Amino acid sequence: MAWRTRGRRGDALEELIDLTNTYYKDHQFARVDKISTPVTVIDVNERSQITLGYYEKKSTVDYIGIAQGVAICFDAKETNLLSIPLSNIHSHQLEYMQDFAKQGGISFLIVHFKRSNDYYLVPLEIIEEIINVGKRKSIPYSAMKKAIPIGFFHDQYLNYLAAVNVYLQNKQAAERD
Repeated sequence: MAWRTRGRRGDALEELIDLTNTYYKDHQFARVDKISTPVTVIDVNERSQITLGYYEKKSTVDYIGIAQGVAICFDAKETNLLSIPLSNIHSHQLEYMQDFAKQGGISFLIVHFKRSNDYYLVPLEIIEEIINVGKRKSIPYSAMKKAIPIGFFHDQYLNYLAAVNVYLQNKQAAERD
């Protein structure tokens, strides 16, 4: 796939997450890094901007890190729709998230529904549940009832670590039952 054909999907959400991750790092709450997709540059314009390139290999997920001793990996998805198309979650990303979880890490999506300006942490288990049903081509907004809402703090940072804590508490409670 050519680099210039992917567009700039999810950039606003990723910028918000990057800003939040800088805050988390500076305050020693977490270390979460954006994972870049390696690109082979084919053409550069006179302003040194890449105008044509190809992905060297499939990427994993958007972010990997550690938060208070817990390994986390997640992908950022943003949509104008009332659902997240499953085609936006590539098989190699899902496989990576599953492998990560098998090793004791936490895998999830951070989803932004632009219409309602809602943010959610969608655990891997919800994604797998919808995929395993096999009849859906998307994760509907109604599935967010099982997801964890993400709020803001200091009016500018996405408070996703609070959502991770809620997820961990829910998971521990389910394991006790």
